[in-house]
Amino acid sequence: MIGRESLPRHGAMFGMQDPSQTLVQIERYMDGGRLELSEVMATQFCDLMLSKKKREPQDQVFLLKGLRLMCDIYLMRNKADQSLVTIKRMHRERKALVKLLQKHAPNMLASMQPEEEDHLRAGRLYAAAGKAKAAKKSFAMCERLSPGHLLAALHGARSAPTKPHIERFISAIQAAGDVILANGQFQLQPEGSPAVMLDDVLTTLDGCAVEVAGLAPRCQHEKEGLQAQQQAILQGEQAANARLQSALDNLEPKHDYYQYG
Repeated sequence: MIGRESLPRHGAMFGMQDPSQTLVQIERYMDGGRLELSEVMATQFCDLMLSKKKREPQDQVFLLKGLRLMCDIYLMRNKADQSLVTIKRMHRERKALVKLLQKHAPNMLASMQPEEEDHLRAGRLYAAAGKAKAAKKSFAMCERLSPGHLLAALHGARSAPTKPHIERFISAIQAAGDVILANGQFQLQPEGSPAVMLDDVLTTLDGCAVEVAGLAPRCQHEKEGLQAQQQAILQGEQAANARLQSALDNLEPKHDYYQYG
């Protein structure tokens, strides 16, 4: 019994005929806020997959997904200090998966989650655990693999608000394009990396301005520019998604073909 929630029987939970369904169930529990249960299930799932000494490529995919879920659960449950072994195992099993796929299924390599996302995941956990040096290294690796990765730059500036980190954060903001309104939320949506909520960007800029006074004018300038775009969208003076609107405009026919009828 976990709190008031009882775990499914071991065989029923995994069934191992379709471990993908177990991963889906863990994600459902996470989305539903049942984090204690999801942690127990993810731990048992990873232990079971690790017990298979000779894993097929698909088994290794399942294991890596389970380890990522474990990391995410630790962050959501404020248990980052317990995640260090899992982080190292995640990186190690990713390398093992790459080797397996290169040998047995090279066509699957392109469908792997980008490596920078694992370094971002690790960096957030290290930062939450107070491991500043490891966090900085992880965020830097993420940005190296994906230049202009706004979310990594944001967390890097938060965990180590030095002049170089803040300058990279500002550069990533500028490279991310216009503010957009998507699903009722204002955000920046860089190409090739995750969207970042505008409020998180603005709050981080405020913190950076306090930490490094010499960059306060630049931080304030960026903040005012983003807020001006937000207001322009609210007032109908700017498209809710300027990038999408531009793409749609380019699809419109340049001539009225009906005039040739």
